[in-house]
Amino acid sequence: MSRPAFDAKGLTKVYGEGSAAVHALRGVDLTIPEGEFVVLLGPSGSGKSTLLNILGGLDRPTEGSVHFEDKSLTDMNDAELTRYRRDHVGFVFQFYNLMPSLNARENVELVTEIARNPMDASEALALVGLDQRETHFPSEMSGGEQQRVAIARAVAKQPTVLFCDEPTGALDSTTGRAVLKVLTDVNEKLGTTVIIVTHAASTAQLADRVIHFADGTIREVVLNETKLTAEDIEW
Repeated sequence: MSRPAFDAKGLTKVYGEGSAAVHALRGVDLTIPEGEFVVLLGPSGSGKSTLLNILGGLDRPTEGSVHFEDKSLTDMNDAELTRYRRDHVGFVFQFYNLMPSLNARENVELVTEIARNPMDASEALALVGLDQRETHFPSEMSGGEQQRVAIARAVAKQPTVLFCDEPTGALDSTTGRAVLKVLTDVNEKLGTTVIIVTHAASTAQLADRVIHFADGTIREVVLNETKLTAEDIEW
């Protein structure tokens, strides 16, 4: 097994206090090797997005610890977490968050202008199959194309880890498969650790490792002996 990209021990997350407290995570222990394609699978409210936000440096646990490589995320101050997100992390969300007044290339350049070691914006768009759409605006693109621009934007900073929160949730089956194909390509061609949060069980067929979540805990971790391609998964 490769060295861990993430190693979490006893992660808990509680929102609110007293009788109104919500326990989003309940003592999660987790190791994710670097370079894997990982799916966090579970229903809404199971804690998987909370875990993603903690691993991505967007939130802090109430208790427990999490390490990225040899760095303790839980010991970082706000400025250090900002640098961690800038230098190591890419995010892709269900809704594309593109700037409507910018074309595809300009949306990607929003990241390349601040990244430490960016990929050329045109190269990133070519990676997701949009090299002929660089000058098109979001209003001129389909939902799948907009999501691929969002992936190109995240990948252009050459992140160590790519976090994807329901990246196909707003897409039909054909478009969703195309987006998942892009994410598997990023994992295989660039060696990026890809972590997808989803409630769509079909996505698990692509993964090296499937982590099943329920009620703020990990119920099961399954290693896929035989992975399917994006084109072959059931939807």
